[in-house]
Amino acid sequence: MRIGGGSGIAPNVSFRNGERIVVGDNCHIGERCYLWAGDSTGRIQIGNRVSLAPGVFITASDYRFVAGIPFREQAKKEIDVVIGSDVWLGTGVVVTAGTNIGDGCIVGAGAVVTRDLPAGSIAVGIPARPVGVRQESSQPPEK
Repeated sequence: MRIGGGSGIAPNVSFRNGERIVVGDNCHIGERCYLWAGDSTGRIQIGNRVSLAPGVFITASDYRFVAGIPFREQAKKEIDVVIGSDVWLGTGVVVTAGTNIGDGCIVGAGAVVTRDLPAGSIAVGIPARPVGVRQESSQPPEK
């Protein structure tokens, strides 16, 4: 596993197959988050300045559902997850295998990301869908 400088990780975060997980610089991974890369190929790549609120679940692996074969006996589908920089995932967000979350996205609490989200979008719901776009602020940051 590779973790960038200045990143903080809560002590009760769960990592699976860490050799396929990369966390960028100055990230925050909150309490009870799960980052589960695939058993053989599925990777998780997280950009810089990303914040994961408590209870976020990210997986690069999923079961297949072919009729007539018990799902646990089927080969898993492993597809990389890529999360851009300056992204905030709210409490309880689920990110499924094969999704890309663009730079600057905000994903609201409890959303389930099942498809790519464009850069700068604000997304909510199950499945997550863009409902807005981040705007540049002319206000100085509060101190």
